[in-house]
Amino acid sequence: MRPQAGQQVAFANGQPLQPGQNIQFINGQAVVVPAQPSAFATTFKNYWTGLLNAWRCPADMTDYGKHNAWLNYIFLSFFTGLAFFTILSAIARKVVNTLESTASVFSSIFGSFGSNDYSPSVSSHASSIGFAAFFASILAAFLFIFSFILAVFITRKAIFRAPATTFLNSFDRFGRLTSLALPVLLVTILLGAIGLVVFPSFLFNIVCTLFAIANLFTIVPATTAWKADKFYQMILVALLNGFVLSILFAIVFTIMSSFTIGLLF
Repeated sequence: MRPQAGQQVAFANGQPLQPGQNIQFINGQAVVVPAQPSAFATTFKNYWTGLLNAWRCPADMTDYGKHNAWLNYIFLSFFTGLAFFTILSAIARKVVNTLESTASVFSSIFGSFGSNDYSPSVSSHASSIGFAAFFASILAAFLFIFSFILAVFITRKAIFRAPATTFLNSFDRFGRLTSLALPVLLVTILLGAIGLVVFPSFLFNIVCTLFAIANLFTIVPATTAWKADKFYQMILVALLNGFVLSILFAIVFTIMSSFTIGLLF
């Protein structure tokens, strides 16, 4: 097949190149090599490799890519917010169904009193609340998990003062330790989406417990120059970390309250 006008065909050693092939010249000789994967594909391949390693050995801090910590944070926050939203939606549906059935019983006994006239507006308002709750849940999850990471960094820096302690290091450690929560969150989302409440809520509590365990595990280093007894170290860590988390959670609660009120009204 001849090339059309305006097209160029690359040749290597007299053979036309196939799609996905490139030419490299080595010692003056044209060598056909496969095309290199894109940066996007490489990033997510490294993330998947790091995620599998984190599931096998959460405490292993092998670096699989500079973007892994941020991807962990994004996926973990998004799935946490989505899981929380699906549970809230399932609870809301059960409450609404109960109220509607109760209202229908009273309506059949005492009359409708024009309740049908208000059903479209109620449905529209419920829809807007649903969108508001979705965005609020996602934003709250991002702020909630960031509070854990920031509290880890502040506590570790204030108590142990290790030179290797950086925010990015704490960011990466917490992300690896909490990567175990991702499959649990996916199951929680699926169960909440079909209307279950009790078991998804139980799984969500497990995820929150995992966050708390990862929080303490990330703070305490394996070795430290501080000579105090490890038990007293843990007491001080728990007190300071709890104090910092209380402040950060209060800030998050204030932000989310004003944000949610603004969306609803």
